[in-house]
Amino acid sequence: MSLRGETGWQATHAKAFGKERWPQLLRALRQPVHHVALVNPFLPSLQREDVAQLQRLQPHEEIPCVFVNADGSSCSNDAEADQDGDGLLAPRASLETPATSDLLPCYFLDGASALAAALLEPGPGASVLDLCAAPGGKSLMLASLLFAGPEASGRLICNEMSRPRLARLQKVVSSFLPPEMLATGATGRVSLVNVDAATGSIPVPLQRLAPFDRVLVDAPCTSDRHLVHQGASALAHWAAGAVKANAERQLELLRAAAALVKPGGLVLYVTCALAEAENDGVVSKFLKKFGQNFALDAFPDQASRLLQGADATQCGVLILPDRTPYGPMYISRLRRH
Repeated sequence: MSLRGETGWQATHAKAFGKERWPQLLRALRQPVHHVALVNPFLPSLQREDVAQLQRLQPHEEIPCVFVNADGSSCSNDAEADQDGDGLLAPRASLETPATSDLLPCYFLDGASALAAALLEPGPGASVLDLCAAPGGKSLMLASLLFAGPEASGRLICNEMSRPRLARLQKVVSSFLPPEMLATGATGRVSLVNVDAATGSIPVPLQRLAPFDRVLVDAPCTSDRHLVHQGASALAHWAAGAVKANAERQLELLRAAAALVKPGGLVLYVTCALAEAENDGVVSKFLKKFGQNFALDAFPDQASRLLQGADATQCGVLILPDRTPYGPMYISRLRRH
């Protein structure tokens, strides 16, 4: 008999994490998400300084473009915004700073999301695909890493299957990125695409834009923390069968990413799910079925401090909020030969 509802959800994760750890992890999941601040690097420097000063922010020691509170608290403790299912905080319309630009001064996101985008390592001139981009926090991180420095170059393609979520993605990126960056033609560096990449065949619009140096697969998943925050009514709809269905779709997305990345390129597979079936299970199946040209890629040495407290898994890492400030976030890196 398939496990269902909150009882099944609790039993499944108590078995996976152990009866001693699970209550601690559950308490951590019930706490507010710990956010960092992506201060807009496309603002004039004086306005960026005003934002950081007024919000009492300091640069993160390891993650570029990201700021944290000096006292270690969440950057969004006083933010009035809606939390999306993948742990990202929607941006506030404005901050109390002297406005020298119409661009959004700051975007708040789970620190694990910022770390995941940084671990894709989009270098100068890279062509990058964010395959499941909405609501847009990781896309903003990738654009910041690609285009905010003195060697700004490359291109970023942000794909989203759902039209309503695409509309939200459009709102987020257009509020944060300079208009010329989103322009069509030779001057544009960021493009939005609306296709389903999990149909078993590669959509033509993505084929035309391929190949890519980097592909981020932030796969739709069972967002367990979001379920907890929604309460008993959301947990009542949880089912082991839904986890399995998610995993099947995630495998198709990963296979599409593999077809779109260049030889030597990197695919980063990410979820905010707890279930092994949606994490290592998907990556293991991919490597077994389609991965003759792929291998697991080690995390860079400079990430070791950032990943302290994360659970090492067979194919990646699982960042959990009972042992780190952030998460849940599963991350696996795959390199094409």
